[in-house]
Amino acid sequence: MTSRQVLAPSEDRVFPATWYAVCFSRELHRAKPLAAAVAGQELVVFRDASGAVRALPRYCTHRGADLALGEVHNGRLACAYHGWQFAGDGRCAFIPAHPDRPIPAFAHHRAYPACERGGIVWVYLGGESAPPEPDLFPELQGDAYRLVPYEAVWRAHLTRVVESVLDVAHLAFVHRRTIGRRTPASIPRVAFEVDERDGILIRNGGGVLEYRFPQMWILRPAEGRGGFINFVTFTPVDAETTRIFGYAGRTFARSVPFMDAVFRRYSLRVLCEDQRVVESQHPRPIPEALRMEAHVPADAPQVRFRQRWYRFLTGDEPRVTVAPPG
Repeated sequence: MTSRQVLAPSEDRVFPATWYAVCFSRELHRAKPLAAAVAGQELVVFRDASGAVRALPRYCTHRGADLALGEVHNGRLACAYHGWQFAGDGRCAFIPAHPDRPIPAFAHHRAYPACERGGIVWVYLGGESAPPEPDLFPELQGDAYRLVPYEAVWRAHLTRVVESVLDVAHLAFVHRRTIGRRTPASIPRVAFEVDERDGILIRNGGGVLEYRFPQMWILRPAEGRGGFINFVTFTPVDAETTRIFGYAGRTFARSVPFMDAVFRRYSLRVLCEDQRVVESQHPRPIPEALRMEAHVPADAPQVRFRQRWYRFLTGDEPRVTVAPPG
């Protein structure tokens, strides 16, 4: 049996170690923590006394109560069960039942690197030492665009979700009533290129799609066209579920309130069109070899993504692994 065959049964549970989105910044308030999940790891995120985001394992070291049910007091996360308080670095800082006794070592938690970029809270699970904070697309870092947030949860593996946004040929069929209503089914050639960071840039009609491995994508208008963008980032909740965080951005009608609802609703409608099909795919993740599914020239960007994903699986890049059920 080859090493490739040995790896195959668990490959759907392995994901690149990188910054993954867990919530929008506006959802995380000073006094209340939020539950989150990334690659099978259940987390709780909160703000410390300075307002910086922090991430800890979700369950208390004392009796395993859900820390997301607690509150934040003076920048410390307090458990709802017995009031144990945890600092942003994971240290248990206060045990109300024994305020004068030393805190035992087993009371402390580990902490995960967390940050805010582009109005999104990100967490890194690859180890104690995190890489530089996420390098976002410039449209998310200035004030040129009115950004309308939206999110969705799909019962689909991360690889299938990513492939769906790199697929030009499906537009005329899946999105024939929305973004693909003027898209021809015939695609003589897909114009795309790959950059030095393993990004994929696809030019299709009036749009330019840019994907950055492994977890973010943006759609821009072609040069000289309108001021609208659509951004999404993908977070593997576990081996079978992916959470999508998105922005519909515009440079026009910025002060018209009802337009936010219109753009959010339309973006979610397009996502739902994809979701129905992607959740139906079998096998759940992309197959372990290209030969296990048929390919045509219109699939070239997806094939390139698969080649990059296989390089990750067979290489020594940092990774996180979802523990098997039970």
